[in-house]
Amino acid sequence: MLDEQKQHWLGKARDYKAYSLVLFAVSAFLYIGTLIPEAIDATKRPLVIGGVFVLMLASIIFSHRANTYLRKLDNEQ
Repeated sequence: MLDEQKQHWLGKARDYKAYSLVLFAVSAFLYIGTLIPEAIDATKRPLVIGGVFVLMLASIIFSHRANTYLRKLDNEQ
């Protein structure tokens, strides 16, 4: 039972870390798009910056959750 729970936590930690990296990459590409002068209209730029902020926040939250599960694994061993 305990091994199954550890494997479950390890799987969740890996998944959350992957989600975090994907969200970070997407937000980085969107941010780079705001730096290119002709890529986004000036009226839509604040909306895209807000989206970048939301994606970065979600990335941080997923990274924190991954670290939480990894700490649980370390405490159990």
